[in-house]
Amino acid sequence: MESINDEIHFLPNPKINPAKLDYIKEDAKNVYANLFEIQLTKDLKLYQYPYSVIPDIGYGDGDMRIRNILFKVCSKQIKEIYGECFISGDSLYSMKKIEEKQIINNKIALKKLIKDKTEYFLEIQKYAKQKTIKQEHINNSPLAKQFIELLIKDILHANPKLEFYKGLFVLKKEKKTIKTQNADINFYPGLTTSFMETTKGNYLNVTLKNKIIQNNTILDFLKERKYFDSKNHESIAKDLIGRSFKVSYSKRNYKIFDILFNRNPNNQTFNYEGGSVKLIDYYQNIKKIKIRDEEQPIIAVKVKGPQDEYKMLYFIPELCFLAGLEDKEVKDKNLMKQLSTYTKLEPNVRIEKTNRFLDLLIDEEKEGKNKLSAKEKSEKYGIKVFPVKEYFKAYNMEEPILIGENNNIIGNNKFFRVIKKANMISWLCFYEKHNYYDADNLYKTLNKASKSFGLKIYEPEWIEMPNNSSPKDWTDTADDYIGKNKNKYTFCYIFNWTK
Repeated sequence: MESINDEIHFLPNPKINPAKLDYIKEDAKNVYANLFEIQLTKDLKLYQYPYSVIPDIGYGDGDMRIRNILFKVCSKQIKEIYGECFISGDSLYSMKKIEEKQIINNKIALKKLIKDKTEYFLEIQKYAKQKTIKQEHINNSPLAKQFIELLIKDILHANPKLEFYKGLFVLKKEKKTIKTQNADINFYPGLTTSFMETTKGNYLNVTLKNKIIQNNTILDFLKERKYFDSKNHESIAKDLIGRSFKVSYSKRNYKIFDILFNRNPNNQTFNYEGGSVKLIDYYQNIKKIKIRDEEQPIIAVKVKGPQDEYKMLYFIPELCFLAGLEDKEVKDKNLMKQLSTYTKLEPNVRIEKTNRFLDLLIDEEKEGKNKLSAKEKSEKYGIKVFPVKEYFKAYNMEEPILIGENNNIIGNNKFFRVIKKANMISWLCFYEKHNYYDADNLYKTLNKASKSFGLKIYEPEWIEMPNNSSPKDWTDTADDYIGKNKNKYTFCYIFNWTK
């Protein structure tokens, strides 16, 4: 692995005095960026398969989300036929050439998509055309970027040294259990990957990211807070509602919507395969998990269904573990000191941990005799990853935009007082079919950035436009839609990617 060049610098944090607007200027310097170049040693051949839903659901508002959910619940069956693949618009893309039409029907999974008592099926046609992804396409083709990102994740999944939590991958041997008098937590130091578009092109961004999961169950938390005394219910609910948690039998995260103190595993039922079943029976008969405490309350989670309807999921506290730290743990100096040895890393250590990502892609260890190693998959796909050859220039901003007290905005030698904050509750997002993922990223970015200002961005109503729509198509659709829903929308954003 190449060493870091001596000419690279780490800029100090600017010393800013908002009262005097006294900012420090810095000359441009070469700085390290956690970005990596992608090189294709051979052209990648993709096959395009038009697909449809039976019965037809069209491409109207919300329909693409149903299609994506349908693809997700049937993904295991689809991958058995097409291998690593993804959908974009009304097509499926794969590196396999399949000559015959395929009907995908997972009856159990498709019960999630029942509409008017009609069961959905996926009909995938024979390949329509072949597309070739070359090196030069990485910087100007969303399709190329999407597929290469999928292949890199597939390479990482072949590495038995790693385990995955959604987009986070963690070296198994580096998981830590940290115990003090007041805490017992599991610490997962990991990495995430994503493509980042810069003025110099698209690069793979590799970021250090950590995850903390409590070792004690939520039932332990409830007992500690004496949940059996109704006087404590309000304070317990206040501390738990909105918190993330994971369950012992899955790596998926959920958010607590409510604590049902008047319910327990013996009297809480839910619909399963067309019938009503008790939680305790479901876990013992289906999950093969014996519930020890039959009197504990129930955790309720509210999730959104494919038809924008809401439904409740129910979980048993003794099988659940809270994510993040408790207030008492944040105040635990011993715990925070131990954690800081893993989180507050010197720049050169952060670089070393980030760059070892390269070794994970060429690891030769296999999960089994018939499995490919990460290195073999990298060679199969013809993908090489290496640090950027060209350094990035960075400057300290002479006039940064800051969020001051009471969320006032400071910039350009002026103070801008925020008089009234307005949450984005009812708004529209227009996007072309091939920009589905970009539109989704826009919403997620807005939602994340708005928190600094104390604002909340609710999910918009999505309106998908055909690819290559004319400006008049956009304006006519917007006028027609808003005209039929007068006074409903406070904000409208039209999203279109300029190629």
